[in-house]
Amino acid sequence: MTTITREQLHERARRKVKELEFAITQSAFTSIRDGLNEELELARIALASLEEEPVAYIFKHPAGKLFWALTDESNKGQSDVIPVYAAPLASERERIRHEHAEWSDATFGDVGPIGPLKHLSKEALETAAELGDLSEWADMQFLLWDAQRRAGITDEQIALAMVEKLAVNKKREWPEPKDGEPRLHIKEQSVPEKETVPCTK
Repeated sequence: MTTITREQLHERARRKVKELEFAITQSAFTSIRDGLNEELELARIALASLEEEPVAYIFKHPAGKLFWALTDESNKGQSDVIPVYAAPLASERERIRHEHAEWSDATFGDVGPIGPLKHLSKEALETAAELGDLSEWADMQFLLWDAQRRAGITDEQIALAMVEKLAVNKKREWPEPKDGEPRLHIKEQSVPEKETVPCTK
């Protein structure tokens, strides 16, 4: 029987996450993407559990009894020392996100991201008019999730794009902020080329 080390499991889980992320971007059908998204979520949970640090250690006393050590990592590499890991729990946010995806597919069917994005622009204006109405904020988040999912874009892709875009935005010039007005960066003015007049004798 082959023994798989924790490091090997970690590498397999990491590769599986990358493969599923790529597969999702290649699929045009919502039903297939949803199945892949479920697999991806399970793979991410597995990967997260393998990246967790031990929360405690169980030591075997020479007399044969077992005892806990919550913070002491001494002798943790010994064969009679057992690391203990916390069980990962799915966040409430991810549960709601998954539940909304199921409801959205059942209600609106296999459609693309354009509809949710157009609806999002409408909800943004309604939220601007009622800033204290949290249900409007929730609608915007639902629509953003829905559009992202239907476009086959992963959270990791969004995170990378945000890092890149933030770097771009930091280099741009911005006008003095005015409350209640859109914040548009100052576009660079192109220098017009000088018109050349042919010399005549």
